[in-house]
Amino acid sequence: MVVTGCHCPALIHGDPNPAVPCGCPPTPQVSPTGLDSRGFLFGPSLAQELGLGCVLIRKRGKLPGPTVSTSYALEYGKAELEIQRDALEPGQKVVVVDDLLATGGTMRAACELLGQLQAEVLECVSLVELTSLKGREKLGAVPFFSLLQYK
Repeated sequence: MVVTGCHCPALIHGDPNPAVPCGCPPTPQVSPTGLDSRGFLFGPSLAQELGLGCVLIRKRGKLPGPTVSTSYALEYGKAELEIQRDALEPGQKVVVVDDLLATGGTMRAACELLGQLQAEVLECVSLVELTSLKGREKLGAVPFFSLLQYK
């Protein structure tokens, strides 16, 4: 999938019709992917700002239609995430968005789930990271970015 416009800062930050075209080639579509539930506050907002669609990853039993799921361990038990089977094309690029990275279990499970759909996870991002819990390490080679870090 290709977006016909570019994602230059001039376009992203308020100038939808720059006087001089930037000359950027079309870029592959990147889909922000929001995690249930507070990731839904940031993923869709980011997608709207960039003029892209947003993909939702939910807790089990919340999505209609055929889904793909993965289970993962929590500090206090087990949980399961789901995504609609047809939410992404194989090879589609995604950025996983959530509010908080603590132990990293949910974000890692989301990456595994996206891998089942053959999506390419470019990066994981969160508003807050609790660095003392070392959740970033569970993401392996997937780049991670957070705006705020707390011990």
